[in-house]
Amino acid sequence: MSRLRTPRCALPVAIALVALCVTATASAAKPAVVSLDVTPRALPASGGVITITGRVRNAVSCTVYDDVAPVTVGCSSGRFRVRRRLPANTGSYPELYLPYAEAHNGHGNARSRDDQVEVLPAAATPPQPAQPHVVNLDECAPGPECDYGAAYETFENWGNVAPEDFGDCTFAAAANWEQILFHWRAYPTILGYEFAQAGGSATTGLPQSSLWRYWEKNGIASSYLTGLHSYYTTAEDVRNGVQRYAAMIVEFRFGEGWYFGQWRVAAGTHDAVVIGYTPEGPLVVSWGEVLQLTWEQWDAEVIGMWGIGATNPNTSTA
Repeated sequence: MSRLRTPRCALPVAIALVALCVTATASAAKPAVVSLDVTPRALPASGGVITITGRVRNAVSCTVYDDVAPVTVGCSSGRFRVRRRLPANTGSYPELYLPYAEAHNGHGNARSRDDQVEVLPAAATPPQPAQPHVVNLDECAPGPECDYGAAYETFENWGNVAPEDFGDCTFAAAANWEQILFHWRAYPTILGYEFAQAGGSATTGLPQSSLWRYWEKNGIASSYLTGLHSYYTTAEDVRNGVQRYAAMIVEFRFGEGWYFGQWRVAAGTHDAVVIGYTPEGPLVVSWGEVLQLTWEQWDAEVIGMWGIGATNPNTSTA
């Protein structure tokens, strides 16, 4: 009578499977930083408070580094929030901080990407008048429903003239955005040349996708597109987006004879920059001025809104 034999490979395979399970469990237990966000991304020369928030997995504690001093907090809930005060900038150039976070547990550490915060020099923070120059401004006190943003600044029209000639509105919006974020003014002749190089004309304008493609590949006024984040266009998204990005590029679609702020406009699409908001509606830069829109106008006309990341032409090197 023959005897049943246990296959020689049975035990090693079982051991291998156990080893794989142990390895997988240990690997799954390693911490990870899912996201990191810092607001605001730009501070005046006097410095101020930034808020660093993040989401993590499998972490017990998290250490936040911001070039000032590290701080460690508990984050076993999967989230952390740290408020830090950045010092004043007494120099002549922007002071750059690169906050990041590390998540820890008994199995190891994980590091997030660097974020970026800029403390502007005193020369880049001009004194602000008591009230911005905005036609029909809905005057309000700063708060959750009121932020004038960059409405105190003056803007070029870049050849984009209200209310008939939409022309180079895409590149005008990019130039306004760069002025707000980097205090950088493009040369009108260069901007017009780049607009034509991208395929735009004063009569036909430029497709939205062509703006992003040219900005990323060739740069606009020495700044290169590095990030493009599409937003919903609700009032809440406007408020959150302005707080996070300071300025966002917005696309509108008009019907013939519609009103855009105080202007009655022709049919077509149009790019502008949203920089703030009041209880009445958003504040938008276009045609060399800041327009007070109503939320009704906004809801009827806006078709896209984007948070932008781009290189700073003041600090770019060849």
